Amino acid sequence: MLKKVLIAAAVTVGLTAPALAGHCSKDAKAIDAALAKMSLMSDVKSKVMSLKDKGLALHKAGKHRQSEATLAEAMRLILTNAK
Repeated sequence: MLKKVLIAAAVTVGLTAPALAGHCSKDAKAIDAALAKMSLMSDVKSKVMSLKDKGLALHKAGKHRQSEATLAEAMRLILTNAK
């Protein structure tokens, strides 16, 4: 019974991983769109861009959870510092 559950879990993870991988790129595009529309102080804008670049690098390295967390941090900075 446990073996069947583990196999089902592995198959589920294997099928959903590609879907999760695409989320990072969408977040990066949303950050770019927000930066184009909002005015931020230059230091905040540079921090956001740095986080976005780091998030995309993590995405390319296959570290999607860390990528999503980094991109979410960039989005939070935009939201909390928008004028």
